[in-house]
Amino acid sequence: MTQLRWLGVALALAASVSSHATQQVPACAAGNGYTPICGMAPPEDLERSPDGGFLFLSTTPGLTNSHRSRLRIMDLASRQVSDMLIESQIEPGWGEASCKAPLAALGAHGIHLSTRADGRAQLLVVNHNGRESVEFLEPVRDGNSWKAIWRGCVESHDASMLNDVAATPDGGFVVTAMFSFSAMKADPHLEQLLDGRATGHLLAWSSAHGLHRLTASEAPAPNGVQVSQDGQSVWFSAWPGNGVWQYDLQQQKVVRKVALDFLPDNLSWTLDGHLLAAGVPDAQTFRRCFLSHDEFCPSASVVALIDPRNGTSHELLRVQEGVLFGASTALQVGRDVFVGAFAGDRLLLLPDALPAP
Repeated sequence: MTQLRWLGVALALAASVSSHATQQVPACAAGNGYTPICGMAPPEDLERSPDGGFLFLSTTPGLTNSHRSRLRIMDLASRQVSDMLIESQIEPGWGEASCKAPLAALGAHGIHLSTRADGRAQLLVVNHNGRESVEFLEPVRDGNSWKAIWRGCVESHDASMLNDVAATPDGGFVVTAMFSFSAMKADPHLEQLLDGRATGHLLAWSSAHGLHRLTASEAPAPNGVQVSQDGQSVWFSAWPGNGVWQYDLQQQKVVRKVALDFLPDNLSWTLDGHLLAAGVPDAQTFRRCFLSHDEFCPSASVVALIDPRNGTSHELLRVQEGVLFGASTALQVGRDVFVGAFAGDRLLLLPDALPAP
């Protein structure tokens, strides 16, 4: 997931910040193969609720820092968006016993929904507000909607900015560490972040081994992440490396690199075992938009479907600038695909984008 306010703070971009006039909101108009759903804070990551009727959204501050990072809910029937109510009730077995409840509202980034061994739903949330941590939430029904109960957490002391997270079958998780704060503080114009060098790595947590760095997992700005159903492989986006990489947990090394012609952000599994990836094709356009705080960044957006069995991919969508403002995630809902973004005011619905089962 592309960094927004969090990256700006980390990189001390004060010298590059310039004043900007109120930007004109682009038209919310459908096109060939897509329908925009507008009027919301940027939905950077998406998960579908356990009953299938809602989307859980993590909202970014946008490129102008004009939004509050938080968890939200979209009713798929009405397309209405509201904030997710979060209550707090710690429970043993959800994260580290020593990790305390957050003192402030969650600054949500990457999210991942899974089912725990006891059948209960679990929503993992990368949090930047007050600490770098992975928060354990339990989504529960709340009348005709959903709320979440904070159950526990794992705080990172890796001195790196976390990005996305995915649960593992043993009750743990893998999380991407995009870059170290110290290394990037001296890079206010993003040259090192965007030139393809290895800036980050993978971290894994389990109750038995705690949070630790995975051997030989270094990569260019690791971004979105998913874990295979058998728990043996980690698939993650090497963002400015223009690829999705497979890390084998037994061999403890990267064993495959799927090359793409765009910067892949978040990843999600389809029902038939493919990976959906969304992103932007031009690193320098992103750089200009980030440094100039252009909320409606004039960037194309791409969604691709990756077959992890043979490492092939094909595009589901490529739209030019003005349609979506920083594609960051794609999620299957039936045959449809919803595409979120790290900036702007909308997501896209791609009707019947996936083949019938």
